[in-house]
Amino acid sequence: MMNIYINGIGSISAQQFDTRSAQLSFQNHPSNRLMAIEPDYKDLMPPMQLRRMSKVVKIGIASAKTALKDAGIEKPDIITTGTAYGCLADTEVFLQKMITQNETLLTPTAFIQSTHNTVSGQIALMLKCHGHNFTYVQKGHSFESSLQESIMWLNENNNLHILTGGIDEMTDHAFNIIARFGTYKNDSNHYTSPSEGTIAGEGAHLFVINTQRNEKTYAQLVDMKMCATNDIPMELESFLSSNSLKATDIDTCFVGINGDNRYDETILNNVKSLSNCQFVDFKKWCGEYPTSGSFALALACNQIYHKKIDSAFLFQPSNQDHIPQNVLIYNHYKNNYHSFILLKSL
Repeated sequence: MMNIYINGIGSISAQQFDTRSAQLSFQNHPSNRLMAIEPDYKDLMPPMQLRRMSKVVKIGIASAKTALKDAGIEKPDIITTGTAYGCLADTEVFLQKMITQNETLLTPTAFIQSTHNTVSGQIALMLKCHGHNFTYVQKGHSFESSLQESIMWLNENNNLHILTGGIDEMTDHAFNIIARFGTYKNDSNHYTSPSEGTIAGEGAHLFVINTQRNEKTYAQLVDMKMCATNDIPMELESFLSSNSLKATDIDTCFVGINGDNRYDETILNNVKSLSNCQFVDFKKWCGEYPTSGSFALALACNQIYHKKIDSAFLFQPSNQDHIPQNVLIYNHYKNNYHSFILLKSL
């Protein structure tokens, strides 16, 4: 596998997050739903275009432009993204019009804008990027599938600059529907409540990756793996062994526990072999959604770049900042879609 580096990041989430900043001021929201904090778009896209864009398209384009500016390039060669929910707001508009207009005289605009590949398509149109453009819709593996394809491209052509990442939004209607299935905690509970359910989240996190290391490089992307079995400890051992590492070599793990007492104990047991490791429970900052692993990657890259894990982020708070070297991101979605991403400090 080629040496692959993360050189640019654009991140929009429930936290105001500058990935180049050494001082992050994250807020703990006592809520069962965390909404993305949208940036000031006026410097990122023309106002006339902005009026016609839904929220997910706006945060996707803003993240893309921020990542490219961060990496110091104008246009990527390839765009790959992952989204599980797609453009929920536009989908709802189209379905509502079908009902109110009795399925007649429907304009195609809302339907066209509701497709899952709308965000990456709009990014390509705005950047005039005519290269390969693909969107993965693989539920809890959507972002990881996008990242895997990017790695495959770079292994075939080491001169490419690839824009990759995960994007998902949460609307009021979708939240209410999903909450019926016991997915989210009730209004009076939040992340720290020992109960069933998690907290909803949303966000857009895009990355510029290539094979050239420079002064802007955050971290080395060593490897990644998606797991299709429930024997996660065995999969973890195999994954580390394939990268000439032992469990004791991992010093930091961003783990996807989400406050749901149906899953958290199992998830922590899956990585109990990481005996020399400090854990970061990242979902209390961004909420749970299918592409939340992209938030974990953005946060991990920030901490690796500044060569410390802020004690406030640690699962078991410490009096000292922790220095990351070999960093593992272990994420899951509903205890079905498990994945590993291995990063290395430079």
